[in-house]
Amino acid sequence: MSQWGKNDVASNSVIWAPTNVKVGATRANANTLYGNTTPDAYIPGRTDGMFGVDTTEVNVNGGPVAQMTITFAGSGYNANASVSITGGGGSDAAANATVGATGRITSVNISNAGSGYVNSPTVAIDPPALIIFNGNTAVSGNTIAITSANSKLLVGDKVTYAGNATSTPVGLNDSVGYYVTFSNSTVIALSTTKGGANLAISPASGTSTTANGATLRGETATAVSVVGGGLNKGIAHAGWVMRTVGSGGRAGRVQYETLVAMGSMTGDGSDDTILPDA
Repeated sequence: MSQWGKNDVASNSVIWAPTNVKVGATRANANTLYGNTTPDAYIPGRTDGMFGVDTTEVNVNGGPVAQMTITFAGSGYNANASVSITGGGGSDAAANATVGATGRITSVNISNAGSGYVNSPTVAIDPPALIIFNGNTAVSGNTIAITSANSKLLVGDKVTYAGNATSTPVGLNDSVGYYVTFSNSTVIALSTTKGGANLAISPASGTSTTANGATLRGETATAVSVVGGGLNKGIAHAGWVMRTVGSGGRAGRVQYETLVAMGSMTGDGSDDTILPDA
């Protein structure tokens, strides 16, 4: 059985390539590794895939946005968030961010990959919406009443307080960060330090307290982009390559390892989003 072929299909991919991701050198494993873009499928904190690259893909100097990686999931989101994409030398890329059940961004979804990107563009996710409450009537027994609090904020999350002179609960200060120490379906408690004691707070004084004039905001999620293409990402030869995208502290960093260099590859494995032909 041949260990590889020059036609860009899974059955011709390099049979020993899976050993690079710590699985057996079998045809089944090579077929699964072929074209993989699923994070953590093999090694935590990485996205590993094997691709057949032809000479047109090698020579692309500007490509589309191929992938988004979340570097910080944020907190306090109660709805999906808009995403802005700037720089990188290309145009037209667009994406949106999806929120999960506990107020964190779980994915950044590319709706338009754009084109002509020489470098990875900057990704900015909109901050979570303000969580609004009445600084007087919502405060009781060192807690703040927030509907479905634990669907937005978890213990340990950082929030920033903002309000106005007639609605600030006693014990909170404007533009100061606090940490959630307790959260259930109706209330939260806060501390000045992560894991610290509950902060003593009491209702805003006076009878002219502005209804819904106090707010908390969670932390803004962050993400980085990964650009497809050949020359701009260091592919040196036509042939079979291993593509690794980092996450965590190496999020967005792309590395290509040439498994088998060839003068040409035939066919097209429908990997044009990752490795465009032009």
